[in-house]
Amino acid sequence: MKSFFKDIFLTITFFFFIGSICAQSTAVERPRLVVGIMIDGLQQKHLDLLSGYFDPGGFKKITNQGVNLKNLSYNIVSAGNSSDIATVMTGSVPFYHGVVGDKYFNRINDRVQSIIWDDQEIGIGTTETVSAHNLLSSTVLDELTLAFPNKAKSYVVAIDPEEAVMLGGHTAKSVAWIDDVYMKWVTTGYYREGLNRMADEMNVNGGFKTLSTRVWKPLYAIQTYLAASKNSNLAAFEYHPAEKKSKNSSVTILKNTPAANSLVVDLGLKIIEQEKLGADNVPDMIMLQFTVRTPHEKFFSLQSAEKEDMYLRLDKEIQYLLQQIDTKVGLDKTLVFMFGNQTDVHSPTELGENNIPAGYFSANRSMALVNSYLMALYGQEGWITGYYGKNIFLNKQKIEEKKLNFKEVQQAVCDFMLDFEGVQSASPTWQVLGVGGNSQSEMARLRNSVHKNSAGDVIITLLPGWLEVDEKLNPVGESNAIVSYSPFYFYGWQLKPQVVTTPYQVTDIAPTLSRILNIPMPNACIGKPIVEFTTFP
Repeated sequence: MKSFFKDIFLTITFFFFIGSICAQSTAVERPRLVVGIMIDGLQQKHLDLLSGYFDPGGFKKITNQGVNLKNLSYNIVSAGNSSDIATVMTGSVPFYHGVVGDKYFNRINDRVQSIIWDDQEIGIGTTETVSAHNLLSSTVLDELTLAFPNKAKSYVVAIDPEEAVMLGGHTAKSVAWIDDVYMKWVTTGYYREGLNRMADEMNVNGGFKTLSTRVWKPLYAIQTYLAASKNSNLAAFEYHPAEKKSKNSSVTILKNTPAANSLVVDLGLKIIEQEKLGADNVPDMIMLQFTVRTPHEKFFSLQSAEKEDMYLRLDKEIQYLLQQIDTKVGLDKTLVFMFGNQTDVHSPTELGENNIPAGYFSANRSMALVNSYLMALYGQEGWITGYYGKNIFLNKQKIEEKKLNFKEVQQAVCDFMLDFEGVQSASPTWQVLGVGGNSQSEMARLRNSVHKNSAGDVIITLLPGWLEVDEKLNPVGESNAIVSYSPFYFYGWQLKPQVVTTPYQVTDIAPTLSRILNIPMPNACIGKPIVEFTTFP
């Protein structure tokens, strides 16, 4: 009998031992820390031109030792960083996630407002009241939080509020962005931790002020810059981040100087260290926004010493960031991904100077002419109630009062708009929303970029080389290319250097991250995981 029980015990122990080994061998391996690097204005051409000037541990480490998605394109129309970032983080398009641009025309109050504006929230350190309430889909950061409630930690450090909120989604512990009037870190009460204590400490102990008041001069001798080859009399520049953008403005140039990038790195590293990100087997995430924009720039291409210097200094910041992450967490335990927004290689100004057809489309005069045309057809009324982001809004109430055929009025506007310089097409919104068939077509890309909650009644597109500008002459989106490519790199963790030439779209990034982290994909995700550079379970 003893022998019988001994045999049973040994058998159970054996199977338990085997099961334990199998469980260990099939245990999911995940990166302990995910670091997202979003760079406003980043272009692959710039990285290539400056490659010989970069340090080995910054951009070069990511581009040479990482995975280069060489044919990654945006499958939405360029309308600002908010929609670009939301599309990357959700794996979806504005048709589903709702973020159609940095701003939109609010039909309820007949005004253009920020996509993140929310009067139900409070600002912390700022009068801005913002949230992610218009982001209608979960993000990969949200899914990480939901997969590991109260365990996965996620933070965002950004230069601008729109970028901060879209990177943070709905569930980040805290997001922080730069206030370039009062020169401090600020946030919104929408996120549960409010202003994180590291940002608050920098505001109080002078750390923010120290970095934000650094005078910006060339990093190297001015004649060594590429810009000097086009201008032998190129003079050294000097900027003070606290100087005003214009004579009557309270806003400073801080956000378009290297000081902004230094602030992001400094706070990001403080959060990683003090919050112990990446210290256990539960993945954490930190999203960082940088910029290569310069004060008062008119060109998207690399034409100024200031632009070069922004890249060269950011290269050193990224090198320092990676060195510190390697020390504190280990780059073999960290997954880094780096991407930019949609930006044309050349601005309309530059194209025009080289006799290439291009221009800026301003809606103010155009809408006045459209309204005059409709008055000639239907009577002296205000037929246009608003316009923004290639969306024309008609006065539905007045059209109904006059018992007019709404679709006929829509078509009249479409026909008239085709005569405007720079306009490629004009379509009734119902027609755009109903587009199907080839998902790669220009009309499908337009349909992806529209959401029923914020769409106008007529939607236009512009000719190649043309960009829309608002009433302050600020671009509304910065790319009008039929296919808009963006640099995108993965680096670290278990990845080997590789160039992926297979065409992918930015909606494929979130599902790829989800698969690597072994978490559910965002709930509106339409992309597919990129399979070339890693083995998924």
